Amino acid sequence: MVAFLLGYESTVSSDTITETEDNYTLEGKIAPRFHNEGTTDVQLLNVTVKPGEMFNCSATTFPMKGSITIIMPNGGKLVCVYNSLHKKDC
Repeated sequence: MVAFLLGYESTVSSDTITETEDNYTLEGKIAPRFHNEGTTDVQLLNVTVKPGEMFNCSATTFPMKGSITIIMPNGGKLVCVYNSLHKKDC
């Protein structure tokens, strides 16, 4: 509600990752959720995410900073769904 009062709105977006990423950015992402849509295990923050499972990277409503390493074998597919804040057009 505070963001709305200050003239911001939230949008939802997604990224599809199909290979190992040494520095996948979390910059500006709010509550990123990673869904393993592939057929192989994926490693996020030293956590194994099995096919069909989800990994919630944040439980906050604040934009994040930094990056994480994603280790993915061939044939992997990870979808990151997240929100971001944008200043409303006047």
